[in-house]
Amino acid sequence: MESKVATYQIKINDEPFQYNKIKYKKTVVVSTYVENKLVSKHQYGFIDKEQIYDALKQGKDINLNHCYVKDFSISEYKKSIDYEELTHIDVGNFVAENAFFDCTLRTDFSYINFNGEVNFNDTVFSHGNLSFYECCFLGSTASFKNVEFGNGEISFQYVNFGNNDVDFGSSKFYGGVASFVSAKFNNGNTSFNNVNFCDSKVKFHYTTFGSGDLSFQKAKFGNETLDFRKVEFGTGRVDFRRAVFGDGYIVFDESEFQSGKVNFRSARFGKNDMSFKQVNFGDAEVLFENVDFGTGSVSFSQSVSKYISFKGAKLDVALDLCVKKADKIDLSETIVRDIIDLKTINHRVNINTLYLNGMRNLGRIIIDWEDNNVLQLIKSQQKTTLYQKAEQFNILKEDFHLSGKYEDEDKAYILFKRYELMGDYDRMKRTGGKEWLKFPNYAFRWLIFDKMGLYATSPLRVLFSMLVIYILFSLIYLSLPHAEMGSIVNSVGATDGLSYLQTCFYHSAITFLTIGYGDYYPVGISRGVSIVEGWMGLFLMSYFTVAFVRKILR
Repeated sequence: MESKVATYQIKINDEPFQYNKIKYKKTVVVSTYVENKLVSKHQYGFIDKEQIYDALKQGKDINLNHCYVKDFSISEYKKSIDYEELTHIDVGNFVAENAFFDCTLRTDFSYINFNGEVNFNDTVFSHGNLSFYECCFLGSTASFKNVEFGNGEISFQYVNFGNNDVDFGSSKFYGGVASFVSAKFNNGNTSFNNVNFCDSKVKFHYTTFGSGDLSFQKAKFGNETLDFRKVEFGTGRVDFRRAVFGDGYIVFDESEFQSGKVNFRSARFGKNDMSFKQVNFGDAEVLFENVDFGTGSVSFSQSVSKYISFKGAKLDVALDLCVKKADKIDLSETIVRDIIDLKTINHRVNINTLYLNGMRNLGRIIIDWEDNNVLQLIKSQQKTTLYQKAEQFNILKEDFHLSGKYEDEDKAYILFKRYELMGDYDRMKRTGGKEWLKFPNYAFRWLIFDKMGLYATSPLRVLFSMLVIYILFSLIYLSLPHAEMGSIVNSVGATDGLSYLQTCFYHSAITFLTIGYGDYYPVGISRGVSIVEGWMGLFLMSYFTVAFVRKILR
């Protein structure tokens, strides 16, 4: 992460300096060095701070374009006019484009009501603290584009930016602290696009945003804490697309969004944790698509949201999705190499729909079939095909197996096979033609594999099916003589005294179980029926053995 701090060499000479028809008696040459290498040299007009104070006393607009200013302090100015230090003073237009503010300890703009244009574009604030504490920007614009802030404490705490657009685009904060604590951005659009915070601690906690958009596109954050706790984000869009986060701790705990879109697409995170605990995302769409989450952990514990998407993200982190409530969570096409936690003992995880299609699960998903209502999570999906639903149940089946949750594995496996079969059948109906020749295959899989044995997951279901088939064939034998189509005959003389009803059930049993004593044999169509029953018995006994052994071995 870039954190090279510039140093400045200041040289004041007596040559006049002119810019835009304004003449200054002295010229200031500022040479900028990075790692002892000269990177730039600029000239500025020298203006004494006392001249600025006099202009303020007269209520004039301030124009410091291309000026060098040393130790500017609004607190010092207020003392000179017997104002209380915490009293706000009114200023009209304040323009300091491409200026250089130098200081020994602090450059102070605190408690100013800016009633006109405010422009600090391309300005440099050298090392030392900078304060805009409790300022009010009430005019038309507040622009800080391409500003270089030194490595002291940069304070915009309690600033009211009014309804203006605020632009910090392409600025640099060279370490220290960049604080916007309790600032109010109201209804204007706010841009921190391409800002490089280097290794500054960035603080936005308790800040309020209105209906304007907030953008941190391609911003770079260093290895210090990024604090968005208890921020009210309003109804505008919040955009962190392609932002690069360092190894600092990132916290959005207890913040609130009302609507719009929260966009972290293609952002990259470092090696520390990221926390969205108890965040209320309101009706906003939250997008972490194609994000590289680094190697920390990410928590959405007890958060509330309509829709959170991690589609295509690289999840090498422990992801806590024990949300308080979420309508939809999309984990499709993700690569999972750690834990995704969807189950907690502290509160109920309430998710209506969960997308897992296309996921490569190389880690673990902590989820419970009953507590998380897994069937509803996937069944409620409106944008996935039957095959995609089958795929998701298969992903969960594999995960349940590795976790030793075999009962949940069986439930997921049954749904996987059912949705796979429904997908095949739906494709047959849509394709038509020769595909209809496969209908008997679908019917066989539906009846035998599913209804009669739940895909070998339930020995009792197979046993019950065996009993039903046995009784069904017994009744067929019983009914055939009435149609003169066949009967069951005793081969050794009827010495046992069995009635024909008993004979049918006895013959059916020894045929179904493939015992074949030979004391009774079929004639007529009963022969063909016996062949079918013998095959059915052999198949179902094997089916039962597979299901039973599968249960026992696990």
